[in-house]
Amino acid sequence: CLIPNEIKTGGIIDGPLVFNQLTCNGVLEGIRICQKGFPNRSLYADFFDRYKVLAAELFDPNEFLEGKEACQMILDKIKLDKARYSCGLNKVFFKAGTLAILEEIRED
Repeated sequence: CLIPNEIKTGGIIDGPLVFNQLTCNGVLEGIRICQKGFPNRSLYADFFDRYKVLAAELFDPNEFLEGKEACQMILDKIKLDKARYSCGLNKVFFKAGTLAILEEIRED
């Protein structure tokens, strides 16, 4: 929910207040990412858990790797076109259709 104004009156929108709420809630960042063409995303831990089988020989179960590094190793191993994904701070973002490609590779 967004609060349109602080005086609790209908039909009045306080633009800076609404903009601040959209920014703090991550809505504007989500829109920016989708506009760049990366509508799908996955936390590094979730991506690693699902797709580690694609590069299992690269990972030592006794060695800790940061999520971003581990995911990048998987993506490099399967030679996924770098234009199809982008790595953020906590998530990897994918262009439309990329998750379907990953699932096909995973099934083989």
